[in-house]
Amino acid sequence: QKVTGKEVWPMDWGITRSQVKQLLVRLRLEPQWHAGNNVYVLVQEFIIPWTQGTGTSYALLLNREEPKEVNVMVSHAWGENAEEFLEALTRSIDDTDVLFICALSLQ
Repeated sequence: QKVTGKEVWPMDWGITRSQVKQLLVRLRLEPQWHAGNNVYVLVQEFIIPWTQGTGTSYALLLNREEPKEVNVMVSHAWGENAEEFLEALTRSIDDTDVLFICALSLQ
């Protein structure tokens, strides 16, 4: 992925705990969002439209001025409840952790 013409490598496609919390707030404010949505719906109906035309992932879009170096690789199921997954992340990591989550870090 490129930001302002500069190549940014996957090790810097991270998202922080506070950004995951902000994502949850943003989703819950969306009229089309339902608490039972899975990660497929999160990505197809929200993340892709929000990032369309930017050439970057959601994580890199948030951090385009200062990409975040990843220190935690997160594995998850796309069929799982998205809110439960994101809530579990916020309970399981420290404020200093930077996550690579394929649903949010890949374009």
